[in-house]
Amino acid sequence: MEMPPPPPPPFGGPAAPSGGKPDRKTVERNRRNQMNALYSRLDSLVRAGSSPSSAAAAVQRGPPAMTRPDRLEEAAAYIRQTTERVERLKERKRELMTSARAPSSQGSGSSSAAGAAEVEVQHLGSGLHAILVTGAPPSEGASFHRAVRAVEEAGGEVQNAHFSVVGARAIYTIHTLVAEGGIERVVQRLKAALRGDA
Repeated sequence: MEMPPPPPPPFGGPAAPSGGKPDRKTVERNRRNQMNALYSRLDSLVRAGSSPSSAAAAVQRGPPAMTRPDRLEEAAAYIRQTTERVERLKERKRELMTSARAPSSQGSGSSSAAGAAEVEVQHLGSGLHAILVTGAPPSEGASFHRAVRAVEEAGGEVQNAHFSVVGARAIYTIHTLVAEGGIERVVQRLKAALRGDA
């Protein structure tokens, strides 16, 4: 009695070595690797954007043990917060641009309006504060440097500072790390420096 020939390989079996389509296992492994890389990138972006101190701490101790849905929820919350913050900052910029145009269109009255600088503080978390000074005199930068020096002398660690001039008014933005409860001292020292007391 003769043996029947072996059955043909099942459809969708291992890929042919001739360079055909990769098998399902390889495709799925590649997809998982790509998704893991994307999750890692998302985690690093959310950690880096949350705050400088928490990002440094997270790098030292490694990524937190979170499930993927938790990680996605955290990323979505961060995106919502950032979007809201950007909208608030855009609105504030529009207000400042409008208020800067009004005094500059008044002619000689603008110099007295620009002399009174306003200081606004926003807490950004983890000891980071944004100090916004509007209405400072638009000088060659001496008053801006006095303002930054005053923040540092009062105990603030300046992370970033810049200024822009709109019409007859200057706008200073100073990002600083301040110890718990020390922001009031920093603001008082800054106001004194802007008045020329220091």
